[in-house]
Amino acid sequence: MPSLRTLTRRWLPLSLKRSFQHAILGYDSYAPSFSSAGEDMILRHILGSDKMSGFYVDVGAFHPTLFSNTYFFYLNGWNGINVEARPGSKELFDRVRPRDVNVEVGVSRERGSLTYYFIAEDSTMNSFSRDFLQQIEMLEHVRSEIPVPTIPLAEILDRHVPQGQTIDFMNVDVEGHDLEVLESNDWKRFRPRIVVVEDEGLDPRESKIVRMMNEHGYELCAQNVIILDKINEYFLIDRTNKR
Repeated sequence: MPSLRTLTRRWLPLSLKRSFQHAILGYDSYAPSFSSAGEDMILRHILGSDKMSGFYVDVGAFHPTLFSNTYFFYLNGWNGINVEARPGSKELFDRVRPRDVNVEVGVSRERGSLTYYFIAEDSTMNSFSRDFLQQIEMLEHVRSEIPVPTIPLAEILDRHVPQGQTIDFMNVDVEGHDLEVLESNDWKRFRPRIVVVEDEGLDPRESKIVRMMNEHGYELCAQNVIILDKINEYFLIDRTNKR
């Protein structure tokens, strides 16, 4: 029997087709990107547009669908792990992304607690990094400072990645706390094929994150400007195992 997606392509007028896709399927195939700056389409190109199943890890996932680098893949049959520190976020992720493992916790080098600078429920700039918020002139918008428990990334992956499961890509977007997240992984055990991460500045030669990832066997394969002269996004591929 033809799928709902196939039926919308064959039989509905374009205007009804798009309305149907938004209402029933959750997206419009003519504008499939859910990311804030096209990251999901860059990943689709790197991984191969015909790859219709896989596993992702999203640290700093923010929202199940909005500005999501993984939702496009979820709609196409993928699944994975979403990690978001914002208190109360897990309930919505569990409802919208039931095939995923959804974890509400901060990620850092050690188990403990960090101050979470909360701007708003719908803000993508909530952060553990006071310095980052000051740099991007958002510190004055902080409404509350909340203690949030943290655990290392390696511990999350050890607990939730199925035995033998390949991680096709990992997205890290934690507003200035990204290096600490990456340093908390066990790179001998957990090696995503692609890592997407933000860093300050626009020159990869000056990036502590790129330097650290090079030391772990990853090389830069693409980059994306997020905020001109302030924030860049790097796509790094595991050069030890280019599947």
